[in-house]
Amino acid sequence: MQEVARALEQWGWARSWAGPDPYDGLNATRVPSAVRKSPLGLRILIQTVKRSPLNVRPLLGVPPGLSAASLGLVLSAYARNGFLEPDEARAKLSRCVELLAELRCSRYPEPSWGYHFDVQTRVFFYSKTTPNTIATAFVGLGLLDAYELAGDREALELATGAGEFFLRRIPQTPDGAGTYFGYLPGDTVAIHNANMLVCALLARLAKSLGREDLRRAARSGVAYTLSRQRPDGSWPYGERRDLRWVDCFHTGYVLDCLLTCTECGVFSPGAEEAWRRGLHFYATHLIEPDGTPRYTPQSRYPVDAQCAAQAIETLSRAAAREPVLAERRYQVFDYTRARLARGDGAFLFQRRRFWVNRACHPRWVQAPMLRALALLIGTMQ
Repeated sequence: MQEVARALEQWGWARSWAGPDPYDGLNATRVPSAVRKSPLGLRILIQTVKRSPLNVRPLLGVPPGLSAASLGLVLSAYARNGFLEPDEARAKLSRCVELLAELRCSRYPEPSWGYHFDVQTRVFFYSKTTPNTIATAFVGLGLLDAYELAGDREALELATGAGEFFLRRIPQTPDGAGTYFGYLPGDTVAIHNANMLVCALLARLAKSLGREDLRRAARSGVAYTLSRQRPDGSWPYGERRDLRWVDCFHTGYVLDCLLTCTECGVFSPGAEEAWRRGLHFYATHLIEPDGTPRYTPQSRYPVDAQCAAQAIETLSRAAAREPVLAERRYQVFDYTRARLARGDGAFLFQRRRFWVNRACHPRWVQAPMLRALALLIGTMQ
């Protein structure tokens, strides 16, 4: 495991953790102007770049980019370490914190982060200058790891600022048993992994800073997502009619964040019971007996390396409370090493039914995989 993690870290560091992204199609500089005139055209461009068996980015003029989310994830891995010499890990951790301070969005005074590309989804469009809850939470959680595990005070200041960004800029919409955080400033679409990532950051900050306002906000967000758990233990991606699918990595986000909130004392009635039911669904419906991560309960394909990384992470986080289910993490690791490793230290993007997409995506695959491996190694120590 340490050898795999070291090889991956060397691959990423040699490239400064920059590279292509599945969703960077709108960074293209050579596309017909008509494509950019409609949301459908933008989505087609994004999906063409993402799904092509050949790398069309050079043809379309899509440059490699550095994602703050990638740095937040590898920062967490460096804080946990277990695969580098301590001095080397500390130096790389400090460099990541410096870069994250430089990459923060300039639109708001509080620290916040977005992606390095414009995004058009079925829900909304947002530009690369717009911070979003996913990137900001990944960065904030990585910064808290750097503070709690390595004592970096600058990291705590930035993470605290990210918490203030969520309280001041991201609406918390009342709905039934609680409230939920949106995906973007001004957004009120209910997306469970976005809501829970915010709650996890606020819960950890509340524990570190002793702030009741952060704890209350997290508790209310957790209550909302708990109220929407399905009878089988799963959660949909979102609550809108066209967002009700269930998939592997978003389910893993929700489970990890719910466990974090529980560990930080942000209790809602039945929170741990809900986590256990969700974990059982996850381990039985989204991971096959041989360790293959399924994309959805209905479909194995595409076998996505982020799903593999998330499965390793979610099951590693569960090791202390659900050791029987957590044993599956070794099967996922074995599958990942055998079927998703490229041979150069990195991991391929996806295995589809009849072909393989070998693209190397730092934000989508490599950074989540390094953090997952660091967590896996930590459970062995």
